[in-house]
Amino acid sequence: MKWIRILVVLAALAAISVVVWKLDFGNEQRDYKTEPARIKSIREMIDLCAVDINEEIPIKDSINGKWIVARQKVAGRIRFDLDSLRIEERGDTTFVYLPPERVEVLENASPGAYEILDSWDGRRPIFGRVLTTAEENALKRRWQRRIVRRIYDRGYVRQARSNAVGTLTPLFSALKGPFGKQGPVVVVDPTPSGSRPAL
Repeated sequence: MKWIRILVVLAALAAISVVVWKLDFGNEQRDYKTEPARIKSIREMIDLCAVDINEEIPIKDSINGKWIVARQKVAGRIRFDLDSLRIEERGDTTFVYLPPERVEVLENASPGAYEILDSWDGRRPIFGRVLTTAEENALKRRWQRRIVRRIYDRGYVRQARSNAVGTLTPLFSALKGPFGKQGPVVVVDPTPSGSRPAL
């Protein structure tokens, strides 16, 4: 009989403990904000490479009266620094703003990637001057700016921004808040047109 009383008392204490625990944690205010640690884990990807561009382009240009016709293979990249993402929370909704793109143009270093097809001196038809290395490098820098303009004009940047939004949306939507829930996530592109900056 004594053991039965002890078991009843223990059962009662256990039931009271469960009720107190539920009352204490059940009324806890639920904050569905995205965990900063989870956001940091995405930012640590550093760059999201949205589009790679590989093209062979014809070139005709002049410097100091010296003309050149060439062909060049270029590698272009449109990237986004995820470390520059702006994240804003309104209520239970998280807004992620896509940062400005970074357009990179790299000279292809493989054999035969750059070939001069013709060159001449427009000022001296006879005993023409030879294009110097400094002049050739100046032309290449100019071509890089033109290639960047071409990347914008062909809509590659607009497509890259769309790709980035499409990639980031499921990544952020898969995040869980501190209580295992997550409100809606909206990835916003502030410049969806991919308009070209002044170069």
